[in-house]
Amino acid sequence: MFGLWNKLLTTDCLVIKVSNHFVYPIFRVGSTSLIADAEKKYVNHEIENCTHIDILLRDPKERFISGIHEYCRQNDRDVGQICGLVQKGQLIDRHFAPQYMWLAHLYRYHEGPVTLRPFEYIKNITDKHKAKNRNKKKKEIDVPQSFVDVDYCLMKFIGQRVQLKTLIKECRHVVS
Repeated sequence: MFGLWNKLLTTDCLVIKVSNHFVYPIFRVGSTSLIADAEKKYVNHEIENCTHIDILLRDPKERFISGIHEYCRQNDRDVGQICGLVQKGQLIDRHFAPQYMWLAHLYRYHEGPVTLRPFEYIKNITDKHKAKNRNKKKKEIDVPQSFVDVDYCLMKFIGQRVQLKTLIKECRHVVS
């Protein structure tokens, strides 16, 4: 699975500072709102200056469905057609990539402490809600287990402060 995500792992990595939080924004987990409220941005090796990072996680199936719909909206594509391409392994995008792959991307620049937070924790960081007009009814989608199983492994660490290196190693077996 790692080979398929290579193009996602080679983009710039961003951590932002909002109030007293260093946050790693993940697409479809409030990233637009968080970035809009950012006081400072850290890119790639600048992330080494962040001693502790909060990471919001969203329910994996809910995020996958939202991500597929957002990809289709942005690219004016049919949800059914895109789901078929994803199921065949012919299409990958950061909007629906497992949150674990985002953490693997962050791991290139930070191995230290992170706290995984539930998506609802965003209210403790920002009161902005930039994508609120996109909440229209979403088409039912069969969610591939290969896209969500690894994120369910991460979910058991919600609320815990843990070394990112530990998270990566703990859940790696699910993507192999």
